Amino acid sequence: MSNRISKAPEERKKELIEVASKLFELKGYEKVSVRDILSEVNGAPGMFYYYFKSKEDIFLACMETYFEEKLKNKLDILQNKEIDYEERIKILRDLIVKDISQFTTRYNFSKENSITDNSYRLWELIHYIGKFIDVYSEFIIEGIENKKIENSMGINRENVRSFAAFILYGAVGTIYNDYIIKGENKTNSSEAFGIISELFQRPH
Repeated sequence: MSNRISKAPEERKKELIEVASKLFELKGYEKVSVRDILSEVNGAPGMFYYYFKSKEDIFLACMETYFEEKLKNKLDILQNKEIDYEERIKILRDLIVKDISQFTTRYNFSKENSITDNSYRLWELIHYIGKFIDVYSEFIIEGIENKKIENSMGINRENVRSFAAFILYGAVGTIYNDYIIKGENKTNSSEAFGIISELFQRPH
């Protein structure tokens, strides 16, 4: 019996995702086939379809794995109260910009891609933000309770989640636009962060 056959299911699934991620980054989604992925791991079609329904399915899994790694890092920082509140804000902004930049490069957002292709990318990006909202909401409440940020808009535990979602989707959307849009319709993420800073400015 070969070592490959004896691998645990989760280990083998992880291997497929890692190989597929490298191929998608190198060749682009459209030019990678299930056969290409299987060739890299010396596997049979039945093995692939045991874990994934299709190429689209593993593509989503690759992006989700990418974001899960990035998400854990951000959540750890936001919840680490040993780091100064203002410093956590700065770290978070820098990480979000870096992650979106890497994501758009690694997964090749381009108008040349098919509508379906780019739709998968956008779906995963939106899904990623959704997982971040609850912890970010608590971070906002922490800032209000400790008088680190102003609360001129009447934010409370009942409405903070909507406020957090508005900020996150707006910020990430602006950064995303920064990296994929050219010309007069291009936005400026620095200006967006400036607006957020105005919303979150400390009491005078």
